[in-house]
Amino acid sequence: MSDPAFEEAGKTPGLEIWRIEKLEVVKQEPETYGKFYNGDSYICLSTKKKNNKLCWDIHFWLGEETSQDESGVAAYKTVELDELLGGSPVQHREVQNHESSLFLSYFKQGVCYAEGGVESGFKKVERGAYEKRLLHIKGKRQVRVYPVEVNVTSLNDGDCFILDDGEKIYCWCGKDSSRKERMKASDVARGIRDGERGGKARIYIIDDGEDDDSEFFEALGGFNREQVLSAEAGGDDVSFEEESAEHIRLYRISDASGDLETTEVDEKPLKYEHLDHNDSFILDTGGKGIFAWVGSKCTKAEKRSAMSQAVKFIEERNYPKWTPVTQVMDGDENALFKQYFASWPSRNIVIAAPKPSQSNIAQVSQDEIDLKALHQQHIQKKQTTLPDNGDGRVKIWRIENFQKVPVDEEVYGKFYGGDSYILLYKYLKHGTEQYIIYFWLGLKSSQDEQASAAALVTAMDDNLDGMATQIRVVQNKEPEHFLLIFKGKLVIFENVNDKDSYDTDGVMLFQIHGTTAFNTKAIQVAERASSLNSNDVFVLKTPQETAIWVGKGANNDEKDMGKTIAKFISPKTDIGVVNEGHEPEWFWPALGGKTEYASGERLQEATLSQPPRLFQCSNASGKFKVEEIPDFDQESDLSEDDVMLLDTYDEVFVWIGEGARPEEKKAALELAVKYVKSDTSGRDINNTTMVQVKQGSEPIAFTCNFVAWDLNKWSNGKSYADLKAELGKENAGVTLISDVSYPVISTSELAKYNKKYDYEFLISPDLPEEIDACHKERYLTDEDFEKVFNITREEFEAKPQWRQQLLKKQKKLF
Repeated sequence: MSDPAFEEAGKTPGLEIWRIEKLEVVKQEPETYGKFYNGDSYICLSTKKKNNKLCWDIHFWLGEETSQDESGVAAYKTVELDELLGGSPVQHREVQNHESSLFLSYFKQGVCYAEGGVESGFKKVERGAYEKRLLHIKGKRQVRVYPVEVNVTSLNDGDCFILDDGEKIYCWCGKDSSRKERMKASDVARGIRDGERGGKARIYIIDDGEDDDSEFFEALGGFNREQVLSAEAGGDDVSFEEESAEHIRLYRISDASGDLETTEVDEKPLKYEHLDHNDSFILDTGGKGIFAWVGSKCTKAEKRSAMSQAVKFIEERNYPKWTPVTQVMDGDENALFKQYFASWPSRNIVIAAPKPSQSNIAQVSQDEIDLKALHQQHIQKKQTTLPDNGDGRVKIWRIENFQKVPVDEEVYGKFYGGDSYILLYKYLKHGTEQYIIYFWLGLKSSQDEQASAAALVTAMDDNLDGMATQIRVVQNKEPEHFLLIFKGKLVIFENVNDKDSYDTDGVMLFQIHGTTAFNTKAIQVAERASSLNSNDVFVLKTPQETAIWVGKGANNDEKDMGKTIAKFISPKTDIGVVNEGHEPEWFWPALGGKTEYASGERLQEATLSQPPRLFQCSNASGKFKVEEIPDFDQESDLSEDDVMLLDTYDEVFVWIGEGARPEEKKAALELAVKYVKSDTSGRDINNTTMVQVKQGSEPIAFTCNFVAWDLNKWSNGKSYADLKAELGKENAGVTLISDVSYPVISTSELAKYNKKYDYEFLISPDLPEEIDACHKERYLTDEDFEKVFNITREEFEAKPQWRQQLLKKQKKLF
């Protein structure tokens, strides 16, 4: 029998709140909603109507000073309310000052905390409407946000933090934080301002070391900069992502033996199949949150204990008492829960082009890098099982003015990089109709269009009763099944709705890329000779003629698909075949004249004996680390904050991103030399060209290894040849790398990073780019170092970091 206070609960959409008073449930008046006493516990029920069906979220809120008895009653009564509503609500445990965003969204005017409780007669004075909180933004590729203690000891130089102080929101970016973390921090800060403060709060962006941060530290509690931890102490972003996955644990709760038992599911990665409808499970995400999953066929005892068992995890593992706890029901799991499972049968959003798992040689400090393994290890492309052969039914929409507009069937397969699309694919499996919803995002489509596509896909899935698999596809990262649907007739135009972004003369150039007749696609590239590559097939379309240009190293599938694509692009024009080296008179003028293009001996092989390999080099955590990136492209994988090493066998390029640190540049250059020296395949420092390339100044020999290189991304449409002509070779951003023991190569980039300077030069305002402004002391000779600091370099490095920084400030070296 349910509590009389719940008699009318959940029957109509809206919010209902009950407070625990003397261990009894008492319904609250709507005018008090949003006001919570820290000595009490509450139950909040949110009822919504979705697809003509009521759905519920139950939150039990625990004040900082609530008694154990009251919190126990709140938890017990939450289960009772859940059962009254048929067992389908999602349960959430909320703790004062650490409420979920869903909970806070119910109170448009904010949450007001008051001291005291029902036992104290509410004689305490109310505090402000918003409690101070500190959010930590961290991650290399998948940036995450989570609350931490409001204390200077939570800060570190390598990450970003948001101090939410009600009407003031401080966004503090550590001096070693990544560009992606800074962007995420600003997005989160705007979300708090607009979503939780109604746009009334003011945001302060503080770049550590550049902006005045005194007000920030005062709001944090009066601490100072010297107490901030180093980036290394804050932990490596990639290791953080890996450790987050390692700490995820799934536990089964079962009473099959007569007693309630908890056992861990030790298989990894976690999959939907690990869940059993006959039992309950606890998903422990490593201190970031606890989920209690209740199987549809579990016993009442298992269901009642699921939430309490989850709460026990907080105490047993010494997690913060405010660790979020959420109960989800079998069949009504939310996205936060499902993200921890590698597979999910329905409503599963799959990232079509996820960053690949790292190789065994990745994530080690430079002095531990196994150079032999670097040469031997090649990351293999993950094999996937395709849903079918691509012969199902297809319907495509383009996003226009935040709505989906049907695309004419005769142009299916033509996508534009300035647009976003939705593709609904239907197929039969064991006699049952299955659904896949792809949403394809052009690289130049607006954020509004991309967000609209995602929202519309969710609505479509709801209309299909959640039976569809949602797959997000980013341009140039199309998964195999997506390509299979179009049977080699997929063309990606550069701009929006058939508007050629390069010029208006009706000339277009397409690069054919693929390995089979089923995964080949055509991508529009700049209509200039420098876009050509001897290893590929291109289609050149002019108002008068269309030609298939066949490079000497093109494979047979690309040749065949070139013909298919040419007919698809230009159905009413005569199509000719032009073999490299035998171009007709009209060909080169259509491309603006014949100029240099990628045509080396290696590119003339139908199957490259040494495919290009890309490595990411970074020391964001204080240690230099190397990671190989398979199936790379320009847009997703050339990180502007890092240094990349591209190995094409005959040449080794060290690509310098604009945001790369000086020490990363030096370490990558040293690695390039060691990498070539350690190769046992026959190449060495004398027969391999090593080149440093700056972002925006990439030569053809570099760009030809990336499909559909975008000239406009960094260099405003200028090729390396253009830059070279304008600036001169010495300033064009491409220089040879030398090793001091091999003087045959004249220009030594490494020597610049090892150079020592006198003290007066280092305290001057204008320093060369190879000097790390945060570590100027490293460029002093040992003798000058002792004169400046009156201690040896070893004694200096033995001191805590805050003390080192203080000494450097005193000597104007910080």
